[in-house]
Amino acid sequence: MKISVVCFQKNRHAELEAAEGEYLKRLAARARVEVHPIARWKDGDGVPERLCKGAHVVGLYVGGKQYTSEKLAQHLQDLMNQGRSHLVLVIGAAEGMPAGVERQVQERWSLSPLTFSHQLARLLVLEALYRSFDILGGGRYHKA
Repeated sequence: MKISVVCFQKNRHAELEAAEGEYLKRLAARARVEVHPIARWKDGDGVPERLCKGAHVVGLYVGGKQYTSEKLAQHLQDLMNQGRSHLVLVIGAAEGMPAGVERQVQERWSLSPLTFSHQLARLLVLEALYRSFDILGGGRYHKA
């Protein structure tokens, strides 16, 4: 499965970047995961067509559907079983999700009712994805 994490970005923190790199490295054995920061994202802009063409697009919203780790793993498996080979996860800007993305989103997920910085949200998404693939592969990272 190919997974593209699309996000608005202003500030970078080296400590979080190192942790992101670790999860990207771990995920490489199970999925092709790419992070696509977009520096200039206007409210009317959607996700660039080159990133979402033929993909299943998921927006991360505070009010979106929340999953347990096991349920997220099962949902990812269900998407793969349906033939979804490309998943795009979109993290909105500080002001929320740009209006142009609304028409592209097929699903809404939530990491938490809390609000996180973009880079921390990215890290949480990468960790959740790694945990999900570990659960699906019968690994020992996730302890139920």
